[in-house]
Formats: sequence, C-alpha cells, structure tokens
Amino acid sequence: MRIIALDFETANSHYASACSLGIAIYEEGEILDSFEWYFRPHHQYNYFTNSHIHGIYPEDVQDEPEFVFFYDELAEILNDAVIVAHNAMFDITVLNAMCDVYGLKHFKNPFLDTVRLSRRVFPELRDHKLNTVSEYLDIDLSHHNAKSDAFACLCILLKTMERYEEYDLDRLMELLHMHLRKNM
Repeated sequence: MRIIALDFETANSHYASACSLGIAIYEEGEILDSFEWYFRPHHQYNYFTNSHIHGIYPEDVQDEPEFVFFYDELAEILNDAVIVAHNAMFDITVLNAMCDVYGLKHFKNPFLDTVRLSRRVFPELRDHKLNTVSEYLDIDLSHHNAKSDAFACLCILLKTMERYEEYDLDRLMELLHMHLRKNM
C-alpha cells in the first residue's frame, strides 16, 4: 500500500493561500522520499500573515511557480495512495481549496488523521499536537516546516504500526476500530 503524508503551510488564514507543501512517501515497507515544494499563492490570496508561524515570507516564494504547476506531479504521487496528515481536515480542505481556485479536479483519496490516531493510541498525552506526539515518540521535528511535519506525521503512523505489530493499514484500522475517511 502506498501512503503519502502531506502538510500544507498557508500564507494567511484563507485555505487557498498555501505557500508550501511537504510530502513523505511510504511504499512497500519503506520510506522512499520526503521533500517540500514552495509555491507562490494565487494572486487573490498572495498576502502573508502567517510568516511568524512557519517562517516563509513573500520574498521566499516570489519567484516560485503557483500550485497549478505541481498539480500533475502531485496527481502522480497520490495515485492509488492513502493520504495521512496531522489534523487532516485542514490539509484536505487546503488541497481542495487550492484545486478550486485553479479549477482543478479534487483528489478523492482516502485519508487518515494522525490526531485521531494518536488520541486512540496514546490517550495518556496532555494533548495531541504534532510537536507533543513527536516528542513523546522521539521523532525529530522542525515544527511548521512542511517537509518535517509531513515526515513526522508519517512516523507517527509507522510507530503505531510497530507498536501493534500490524503493517497492513486496513487491518490496523480494524484493530483500532477506526476507518479511513474519503475526500469529497
């Protein structure tokens, strides 16, 4: 099974203002790659109020292509994959908003929220923020760096599989009485 962890960072509070996307790819029992794309937000949403969170400023992306440039490659990456994200509804909503602003087809991949997963598997934690769960599981994290966040999210899933000695995602979901959600 192909699993793709995603993490978006947005320029401002609008979902269609994404300025970076971190991706971590897992297939056939190994992490194949992790990387980050920077892109210039669509002109309607190209103002930055979240730089203090992620450290990305307008000058960092001014010469980058827009999201639409990456769409076909992202479609290839996501082909037949399960998406994993921490607070997945945020990332799925950003993905859909980015597609909408460019008139692109939505991705219909099933997805798993590692916040929900960590609440189920690690109920003893004071909260289930990415940095808290990562610290608990000894996962190296540079929080709000999209590549690092995506990689940490994937590691949360993999450490859960390790803990339960179940490496088939469908069987793990059954074991935990959870299910994958479907993007609309």
